[in-house]
Amino acid sequence: MRINDMQRVACKRAAAAGLPFAIWRKPFGGDFTALISTSQPTLAPVFGGAVQPGFVMAPFVTEAGNQAWTLPADVLITESGLRYRDGSRLVETPTTEAQATLTDPDSAIPDSLPAPEGAAPTATDRDSYMARVARAVETIRSGACDKIVLSRVEPRDLPADRDLLDMAEGLAALHPHAFVSLVSSGATGTWLTATPEILLARDGHGLRTMALAGTQWPEAGTDITRLDWPRKIIDEQALVADYIRDAFAAEGFEGVEETAPYTVRAANLCHLRSDFRAPRGDDDVALGRLLERLHPTSAVCGMPKEPAMDFILQEEGPTRHFYTGYLGPRDLDGTTSLYVNLRSANVVGERIYLHVGGGIVAASDPATEWQETVEKTKTIAAVL
Repeated sequence: MRINDMQRVACKRAAAAGLPFAIWRKPFGGDFTALISTSQPTLAPVFGGAVQPGFVMAPFVTEAGNQAWTLPADVLITESGLRYRDGSRLVETPTTEAQATLTDPDSAIPDSLPAPEGAAPTATDRDSYMARVARAVETIRSGACDKIVLSRVEPRDLPADRDLLDMAEGLAALHPHAFVSLVSSGATGTWLTATPEILLARDGHGLRTMALAGTQWPEAGTDITRLDWPRKIIDEQALVADYIRDAFAAEGFEGVEETAPYTVRAANLCHLRSDFRAPRGDDDVALGRLLERLHPTSAVCGMPKEPAMDFILQEEGPTRHFYTGYLGPRDLDGTTSLYVNLRSANVVGERIYLHVGGGIVAASDPATEWQETVEKTKTIAAVL
């Protein structure tokens, strides 16, 4: 699970030049992929628009869920070698001077990969978060919502001797089940992520997504197949699955297969999950509409979506930014893999801002919900 020397050098050169880059490791994968753009990202459709290999990133709040910031794959570096973008194709030789400079062995190599300065999100202390949970419970019990997902921000100092690429590499080693990435651009900021949740993936085998909800933090060595889930968590996960099932049906996708809920481990946490698969289909417009329905999922927003979103924006304001949005590679070798941006942190200068949250239902206890967010900070904090 190493970031190779060529990938490190290209990412450092990109950061030094103010160019966007993304580097990631897929779940249970062994190698990283690095992508460098020679221009700033643009807002474009993920499905149904011009085919362009790249990496996409969408915030929690969007005007259209199928629109995301796209980092073109001008330079793509894998363990098997280098490729360069030529229109919608990836070729083996540079097509521009900027592409050639990023991978020129004789070009200067920066000493480090600094995070750019930017606007810092607002932190939330324990008492404020617990009061917010209590207000959410009151809103739910009034009948306005069935579930509201809340989040908070916890700032930490970034260790002076830690390189962001080392941190991404460390996350990949600690969390083999996760999609681990480091993404940086002027439009998105710099984000370090180790997420367990697929939003929507398409490859030669078809479409995939999942309904993931509920959290426990059992002691080390616990047999997770024997974990008991309280009724409130079972119901919460069922709400997410119902929404996904209805979204596929509304857009005319047939042959959708669904597993029964089962327990999965994600770092020190466990969740309740069910998987969905569907035939690939060739209607990108319908797939774009499906993505519109899925993002943001009820697992990161709530149910019903509109009143839950209204409550979140009133209570949290714009603090989430790209947290609980989505990100991932698009149209690379016929595969698009979009992941919910969970277990993530925004790096601004010398500080790192951990974003965590949880689903609130009528039976939620504010102190327990606070502790759940504390447990979730450990995913990223493990490499600090």
